[in-house]
Amino acid sequence: MRNKGFLSLVAVGLLVSSSSIGTVKAEGDEYNFSKKFIERQVEKPLQKGIIDSHALNQLEKVVKGSPSYSAKGFHKMGAESSGITSSQDYLLELEPNNDFVSADATSYEKPMIGQLLPLYDLDFHKVVVPRDGILLVAGGANSSAIELGFATVQKDFVENDKLVYLGSEVDAEGYEYQAYQAKGGTYYVGVLDLDNDIYDDNTEEDLYAIVTGFVDNVAPNKPSVNKVDNNDTVVTGKAESGSTITVKSGNAVLATAKPASNGAFSAKIAVQKAGTKLAITAKDSAGNVSASVTVTVADVVAPSKPVVKKVDNNDKVVTGKAEAGSTVTVKNGSKVLGTAKAASNGAFSVKIAVQKAGAKLTVSAKDRAGNVSSSASVTVADVIPPKKPTVYKVDDNDKKVKGKAEANSRVTVKVGSKTLGSAKADSKGNYSVKIKAQKKGTTLAVTAKDKAGNKSAKRTIVVVKH
Repeated sequence: MRNKGFLSLVAVGLLVSSSSIGTVKAEGDEYNFSKKFIERQVEKPLQKGIIDSHALNQLEKVVKGSPSYSAKGFHKMGAESSGITSSQDYLLELEPNNDFVSADATSYEKPMIGQLLPLYDLDFHKVVVPRDGILLVAGGANSSAIELGFATVQKDFVENDKLVYLGSEVDAEGYEYQAYQAKGGTYYVGVLDLDNDIYDDNTEEDLYAIVTGFVDNVAPNKPSVNKVDNNDTVVTGKAESGSTITVKSGNAVLATAKPASNGAFSAKIAVQKAGTKLAITAKDSAGNVSASVTVTVADVVAPSKPVVKKVDNNDKVVTGKAEAGSTVTVKNGSKVLGTAKAASNGAFSVKIAVQKAGAKLTVSAKDRAGNVSSSASVTVADVIPPKKPTVYKVDDNDKKVKGKAEANSRVTVKVGSKTLGSAKADSKGNYSVKIKAQKKGTTLAVTAKDKAGNKSAKRTIVVVKH
């Protein structure tokens, strides 16, 4: 490019004294390969929007030697320091630098000033890309004697997807700006004078400048996230070191965290309901945001044990309340009597066969995730009265009333409202109630009452003559 007037900060004499020693004539493959790369790249314009305009503006300030340039300002566009230090505002090429081994080291913070002489001079400048992103290279010259050409290549001109040329643009003053999508690694900027094929018209006062910049445009890989359940107060996993992790539920930000140097992160959250969908992203220091990882909060909390209403030996259903949507199971020992799903309000009704009084039923609830509650226990209540007792013949000499009643029930003998006596039936139902001898024709009423307090209908008998 035929460019003028960009080295307002450089004293020409200083450059001559420090960079013109030991120059060599580069007529080998490096020169020809570099020229081939340069000529090929001219045909590909830089698409609009690939590079942020602010980044290009900063690069332009540097390559044109703007007095307003500062390393601090350039850092704002994402530049990376290469560690090169100098008390000056620029670097000077050191010959010989016409092959990969002897390439000069560049800095993202300072322009590289060089000369292209004698005829066929080729300069290589080494640039280290710290991580995946866009490598920017800008160049210009202060003399129409230099038709500046430059291209970034891999060592030994290897071509693969580690370095992809995105294109270039040239401004009205002839300064060229190139962009490359690059993997982290070391690359080389080859610089030559495109009009050097015929004659060498360069002097030591004809200078060029090369400036490099780096823009991180590569989003971090999406985080790996460990299982989250409805007991957890942290979300853990791994992500790009130095990024910022954000955990969201819908639009609500639940937490942010910084991964450690090994990428491990732990973001504190409030306990979330089972089934809640969490979205986790990583944002790097350049503002690139990873794809989102979605984690559904697992249910590991068992339902509360069901509340069960009274069950008696007439009932054909067990009713109560349990966790909404859970499956309620009623057992007698290990035998399943029935199951049913609790409604949205938690109410359930499980059909069972009528159970004997005193049977112990266990009732549990299992949620959709398979968590089983502790069991509620209910004893089948006795609400069925005993049958009428049978009564043997009683005469006016008898001092006992005998017969059969419900086993273990208490048998009572009355005359009117007066109780004559009571006794407990044995395990076979036999009873014998002591009474005083009653007159012939007296009507006796005999009843049986079980342990639950249920009383039978009365059996009447008339005392006869002995």
